[in-house]
Amino acid sequence: GCMSIAPPSIAGEKERGTIATLLVTPLKRRELALGKVLSLSLFSMLSGLSSFTGMMLSLPKLIRADELGMDANIYQVSDYVVLLLLIFSTILILVSVASIVSAYAKSVKAASTIMAPLMIVVMLVGMLPMMSGTEVSNLAYFAIPVFNSVLCMSQVFAHEASMAAVVVTIVANVLYTALGIWILTRMFDSEKVMFSK
Repeated sequence: GCMSIAPPSIAGEKERGTIATLLVTPLKRRELALGKVLSLSLFSMLSGLSSFTGMMLSLPKLIRADELGMDANIYQVSDYVVLLLLIFSTILILVSVASIVSAYAKSVKAASTIMAPLMIVVMLVGMLPMMSGTEVSNLAYFAIPVFNSVLCMSQVFAHEASMAAVVVTIVANVLYTALGIWILTRMFDSEKVMFSK
């Protein structure tokens, strides 16, 4: 969801010339960058909430709990809360990266073109824990962006997630988002980046 709405948000404004109006307002560039990321995050979180709701409702059917003689409610409320927090923290990273790409690009088309390979990389990273099948106990893996969220989610589904892994993942995601906002602020400060044709 975030990769489809971010390009028009910044690159679209550069294309239309409306970014200049935003940059001359009394807002600090940091506030503008934070506002962009937060507004894009809210729309993206609606997409994430939709995915979460579908996953939550279909999970008992996916694991065939009835056929295996298991209780359909094998996941507790805390598991769902952790999954939702992981989804939201991952959205923040993806939005900040998409915003940086959008600010870098000269047009919406260029931003979308750059986003395509990034989406493929994110999808491949999402499949790594399924392909490896190995148990990860080193907390350093939970500091790798995107991979940490996928790894942590797969551990929640397998009832193997530790609180330390969840905390490291969410804190790392928030820190990477803060770094992304800082980079976006520097990009907004650069006339060369904002007004390149």
